[in-house]
Amino acid sequence: MASYGSFKKINTEAIVDGTITSSDLGPGSVDTNEIQDLAVSSSKIQTGAVSSAKLGSTLDLSAKTMTYRPVVNADISNSAAIAGGKLASGAAETNLGYTPLRTDGSNSMSGNLRLRSDGGRITNPAVRGSDSNTGMYFGATDDLRFTVNSTDVMIMDSSGRVREPNKPAFAACGTPGWLYANSFGGTSWRELGSAMGWSVSHQYGGSNFSNSNGRYTAPVSGWYHFSTMYYYYNNTNSTNSYQHHMWARNGSVTISPSSRNPYVINMHGNTNSHDDGACYNTIMYLNAGQYCSIYNYFATGNGRLHAGHQIFSGQLVG
Repeated sequence: MASYGSFKKINTEAIVDGTITSSDLGPGSVDTNEIQDLAVSSSKIQTGAVSSAKLGSTLDLSAKTMTYRPVVNADISNSAAIAGGKLASGAAETNLGYTPLRTDGSNSMSGNLRLRSDGGRITNPAVRGSDSNTGMYFGATDDLRFTVNSTDVMIMDSSGRVREPNKPAFAACGTPGWLYANSFGGTSWRELGSAMGWSVSHQYGGSNFSNSNGRYTAPVSGWYHFSTMYYYYNNTNSTNSYQHHMWARNGSVTISPSSRNPYVINMHGNTNSHDDGACYNTIMYLNAGQYCSIYNYFATGNGRLHAGHQIFSGQLVG
């Protein structure tokens, strides 16, 4: 029997042009060796036949012109940082409908600055920074308000009157009756502390006055105004029991630049008699945490003061 090798092989001359179809080709029978360079044109590639997996990781498109549909919002990542230089001149103004103010101050605003229609509120001011509950807003009664941590700290009404609800201020009074020097520890300079039985009638901007020691502690650094009213009596006919009233800072009565004590003198030359009541005021600078208190100088043990007629008040000036 004849073997396969004894048959004459079919060459290209025995095949009629156009008779071999794709169904006559076995899978993988045509490889790159059978395809001539530049033989496959674009018309031979089916639309969508080339997927991303068939493309190299690096493509040089520098000499090519690519067309793409218009860019929409979904094409731009939320984290994309598009530089201002990429925007055409006037693009922002055209789309916004107005000219934004430049951060470098090279342009200016014409017209009025209009804020939110409700004027803002205490928990969400109309003008604010990154802190959502601190800023400025407009109240419902034609007033201007500044709020810090959702608390009104300054209010200006329609007549220009300014209120500061949390500005540090206080007023206190003593409660017992007549007190001698020995009630405070003897003669000389004595702080009018617990023996006075201080009782706060009102205070704002924190609980800064202490009833137990009669001291006002500054919550913030600044100038403070203090005032007191007092009433004396000399208990003897034969002794000049004069007294001095003095302000003290942190327990020191020497608070003036000249180291002089600007005290007042009472009951000098008065014997067995009441002294006229008096008021005593001062302006004092306190650092935050320093305190102001009242000191009294008892020349002898015969002089006395009436705690129930003593008033001590003060406020932050600025």
